[in-house]
Amino acid sequence: MDSLSQIVLGAAVGEIAWGRKMGNRAQLIGAIGGTIPDLDILFNSFWTDPIDQLRIHRGYSHSMFIHLLMAIPFAWVTWRWMKSRITWKESYLVWYLFFFTHTLLDCCTTYGTQLFLPFTDYLVGFNTISVVDPLWTVPFFFALLICLFMRRTNPRRLRLAKWGTIYSLCYLTLTLVNKGIAHSHFSESLEREGIPYHTLSTSPSILNSLLWSGVAVTADSIYIGEYSVLQDDPEVDFVSYARGLQHLDLIASTTEVKTLQWFSQGLYFCEQREDTTRFYLVKWGRMDYTQNEAEDAFVFYWELVRSSSGLTARQIQADFDRSEFNEALSQLFRRIRNK
Repeated sequence: MDSLSQIVLGAAVGEIAWGRKMGNRAQLIGAIGGTIPDLDILFNSFWTDPIDQLRIHRGYSHSMFIHLLMAIPFAWVTWRWMKSRITWKESYLVWYLFFFTHTLLDCCTTYGTQLFLPFTDYLVGFNTISVVDPLWTVPFFFALLICLFMRRTNPRRLRLAKWGTIYSLCYLTLTLVNKGIAHSHFSESLEREGIPYHTLSTSPSILNSLLWSGVAVTADSIYIGEYSVLQDDPEVDFVSYARGLQHLDLIASTTEVKTLQWFSQGLYFCEQREDTTRFYLVKWGRMDYTQNEAEDAFVFYWELVRSSSGLTARQIQADFDRSEFNEALSQLFRRIRNK
């Protein structure tokens, strides 16, 4: 998830584990611990190839096995600093939890997390919460903020931190329930329309867990629709796109295409424009619900350009000005209300 959410989660782990022993320093250490796995983005500056960057982010720094090693130096420093208050074993366990809870939260989003490296690069994504969801983050944040103004020995401090954590877990459970509701409506609508899909993926739209995108994959087409848990009409209107897999035939063995196919988890389609193949990643659904044209409807896509020197991959991303951004937010909230 976003950096603030990970900071809040790490601070909560620190508060619950060490708040009575360290006071406000426990949240500071936790906030740092909750940020460290995402520092993998700093390594992107060493790789100018955007395809390589896809494999780096949420890669080894997010592996539950690599965390066993990552925790050692940070745990040692903390233990040496607070040796009179914590044990080495406790320090190591808490630092591992800083990293592991960060990764588990990321696994709940749609991006995909390489949880099991180095054994497999399989992308874990439960698709239950948006990468930015204020209803998860803000109440949790204020619960921990209030704790900072209490004495470390105040029993209400630990109680408030626990209630904030319980709230966050309840919200994650609610997103799972909403996902189940949306998924069933997508599935039923596809069956009523006689669409013989073999894969159906559902994911929340940005900033909320009420509006969901459904992506159904058939042998030759991609069907995309949206469903709000607030709408009365159970029907889902789908927009279809030809998969265009034949456009990848000549470049299927390249690293660029293999990486994009891996990252998309099979949720993609292609269009051909002269010597350029457009590769649309659609696992997040549509950005603009009023548009059906691919280049207008999706957040970004990739251009794969063939030349005598090989294949070049360029990421094309929408660039919004303030008015367009405000209109996109208005459109999102209208769609949530099904208006």
